[in-house]
Amino acid sequence: MQKSDSSSTQQGPFAGIDWFKLLFRIYFVLTRPLIEIVYGVRSNRIPLAECLLWGDAAGAMVFLHLDHLFFKKFGLQNWYPTKATSYYLYCGILMTSGFWFWGLFQTVLRNSLIKRLTEVFLEVGLKSPLGRLPAFIFDYPVDEFTRKMRLGRSCFSKIQFEKAKPALESSLQIYIDEMRENREHGSLDIIYSHSPMPSVTKIEDIHKIPSLSFVIGKTRAKQLTTTLQKVPHLMVAGQTGGGKSTFLRSLITTLYLNNPDFKFTLIDLKGGLEFQTFENLGRIKVIPSVKQAVSQLQHIETRLKERMDLLKANDCKDIDAFLAIPNEKRKDVAGVSAKTMNRLVLVIDEAAEMFLAGSHASANEIQSARRVLSQIARQGRSVGVHLIIATQRPDAKALDPQVKANLTGVICFQMLNDASSITVLGVGRATELPAIPGRAIWKSGSEMVEVQTPYLGTEEVDLLLEKYRKPPNSPEEE
Repeated sequence: MQKSDSSSTQQGPFAGIDWFKLLFRIYFVLTRPLIEIVYGVRSNRIPLAECLLWGDAAGAMVFLHLDHLFFKKFGLQNWYPTKATSYYLYCGILMTSGFWFWGLFQTVLRNSLIKRLTEVFLEVGLKSPLGRLPAFIFDYPVDEFTRKMRLGRSCFSKIQFEKAKPALESSLQIYIDEMRENREHGSLDIIYSHSPMPSVTKIEDIHKIPSLSFVIGKTRAKQLTTTLQKVPHLMVAGQTGGGKSTFLRSLITTLYLNNPDFKFTLIDLKGGLEFQTFENLGRIKVIPSVKQAVSQLQHIETRLKERMDLLKANDCKDIDAFLAIPNEKRKDVAGVSAKTMNRLVLVIDEAAEMFLAGSHASANEIQSARRVLSQIARQGRSVGVHLIIATQRPDAKALDPQVKANLTGVICFQMLNDASSITVLGVGRATELPAIPGRAIWKSGSEMVEVQTPYLGTEEVDLLLEKYRKPPNSPEEE
């Protein structure tokens, strides 16, 4: 009689199964859709209406016993739950199945995207010497056209991702709007879209723009606007033909039409050519030369002091608090009427001419202009004087560093070289912009986004402003 070898391993149907891997996969299959559902609810991106409608349909099917007929048709009637606990659990799963299907679908998409990203990262060289790749965290829609992908940076810097941007766009067949670094969490957000930017965009209804607000431009998904409260001073930079003048025309027209108490001083150092469409308008002064501009800035310097005195006399910290006081309760100071104090928008086109001494102005006058502009940039926000400077030469010689440091918003059109772009934005991104008039980078704080600025032609402006024009040679307003 042959004895069995007790030392040999018994072979059976479950031999060779890696139970740890099996349990992990079961756990992943069961929990990953739930995690996707939780993320979907928290980010408000789960289609609640559709999921609930599916649940209602499933509930109706149970109520009408159609589910039992389904089991019977396929010979699964023995699997139909009959005990109360299992039946109620079955009903709960069935009525929430819309959410489970959505979570499962998102899980499949996630796994597919991770696989594709792994291939792309290897293609573009985002692999460390130790073989590490950027880690995928999530990807979800921001709006109808734009999505947000978050990656763990691993050992890679934001600069390395930006260098790989063209290859990422090509490999993933997407258009990247922005890359945002979060150093605290070691992550990078990529804002992207599957559709290109518009090459031309217009303001839908300029009269509906709220007071104090103006349009920056349009992304792939939405129109961006900001206010003079958030961005009291602005720099507009870019080479000739990029869209600076068109943007200024749109901004001035918008603020003029929707803020009837605003006053404007437009310093056009190209001989008055760019701002001639705003001549002979009430509340607007157009200054065509550096000599006159220096004199006007000295006048504004006096007004700054008067405004500071008015705020102090009325116990107000800024222009907003002052304008909230009814007219009859405002206090005058030293012959200056409190009723005349409203916001003033000072726009300087081609500011480099203002800061370079020459035959048009003496060194002392230029120095005086620098000092006043620096004062406006520092104090203008609180007293309601807003500074907008446009230039195609953003270097230190052409733009006073103290003034530049206080320009809280930047709209930068295409630049010829990285040096100019870095001077304006801190990065060379403006050199990568396509040669499309009106295409620019909007920067406020550390945030940067690519936009198509609105187009507003001179003929449209003339029609919009026609009823506000004064007869030529009318007395100028103070």
